[in-house]
Amino acid sequence: MSAERKLMLYPVENKLLLPFFKLAVFIIAIPLIFIFVPLRFIARKISKFFLFCLGKIKYQPKEKVGFFAKVYLALVKFFTFVAIFHPYRGENKFIAYIDSNITGEKVKAQSNRTFIFFLVPALGSFVVFVITPFLMGLIYSFTDWTGLNNGTEIWVGFANYKNIFSDFKFIYSFTRTTIYSVLNVIVINGVAFTLALLVTQNLKLKNIYRAGFFMPNLIGGLVLGYIWQFIYSNVFPALGAILGISTGIFDHSLIGAAATGREAMGALIGVVTWQYAGYIMMIYIAALQNVPQDLIEASKIDGANGIQRLRTIILPLVAQAFTISLFLTLVTSFKQYDTVQALTQGGPSGLIPPYLANFLDVPTWKSVNTLDLMAINIYETAFSHYKMGEGQAKAIVFFFILLIVSVAQVTYNQRKEVEL
Repeated sequence: MSAERKLMLYPVENKLLLPFFKLAVFIIAIPLIFIFVPLRFIARKISKFFLFCLGKIKYQPKEKVGFFAKVYLALVKFFTFVAIFHPYRGENKFIAYIDSNITGEKVKAQSNRTFIFFLVPALGSFVVFVITPFLMGLIYSFTDWTGLNNGTEIWVGFANYKNIFSDFKFIYSFTRTTIYSVLNVIVINGVAFTLALLVTQNLKLKNIYRAGFFMPNLIGGLVLGYIWQFIYSNVFPALGAILGISTGIFDHSLIGAAATGREAMGALIGVVTWQYAGYIMMIYIAALQNVPQDLIEASKIDGANGIQRLRTIILPLVAQAFTISLFLTLVTSFKQYDTVQALTQGGPSGLIPPYLANFLDVPTWKSVNTLDLMAINIYETAFSHYKMGEGQAKAIVFFFILLIVSVAQVTYNQRKEVEL
């Protein structure tokens, strides 16, 4: 359907006004569906009941005069009017559209009412528990709210935003989060796709393997962090002492005070990959099972090896799965909090990298937590330093960063799908 033809279905003549018109119709439809339509239904049922009762009276006035005759005829006329649907026949296009698509008796109107009836509870919950707190947080980000001065906050404008962009710890947190997210996305998707290729082969116990690889995803982030904290801090060093190995993970804890930032990040990526790769694997399995086997068989007959089949047949056909998986892992990596909090509490400590110190013009002896990801940094600012307003400003900035990155990733991957 052309855009001009589609626009003719609505009582607006400007395409720019069409979204606002739809929003207005939706807002008006809510009270109509939940108040007017039920009251109309009840009124019709009551009218039909009274018409039934009046019909049982079997009173047939021979002359339309007299008091009782007039009352009887008036009641019959009134209840008949209420019981019968009367479509709008006026000239107002907006009311006619509402009547035809929302409150009318046509199949389309009934379908729209059903859709909105089921949508409103979920949408209402989203507005109450997501949109409203977000807007309140946006307002608080322009105040000096500490969490203890409720009702006496002072409007500080963009002061909180100026502070966070001049805070070297926040900039460092952003760089570490970016590095962690990129590495985490690559490792998780690489491991998940490899596992998916493995368990979609003709193996005897492939269903057991699938369940085993997926099992770690059922463990909560906090529990997972504490488990691996014990493994890194106690199990590996103990094994190193028993086996006489004093290098790598057997020498010292990868998350302890003696660990470097690279070791701690590698340990975190290993934990998150162990947890999340099985979940992403299931997405790739679903995509691989939809690859036509006749194409695979034809490529084998033509002499294509496994790598050629993977590059020219499998990867193009599972490109949509890569888009979804990359989006999920990217968003999850940026929002990583619970596992880091349980595993290292943002540590171990280290010095700010020289390149970042020179860029931010801060001394190189400044101490930072090497796993101080953005979610950890926001939490510490708000709840440890009681700077709720500044913490909320960081959360707003974090939201828009994540929004831009995720939209860019999805857009890029969708274009690559077409190219493949």
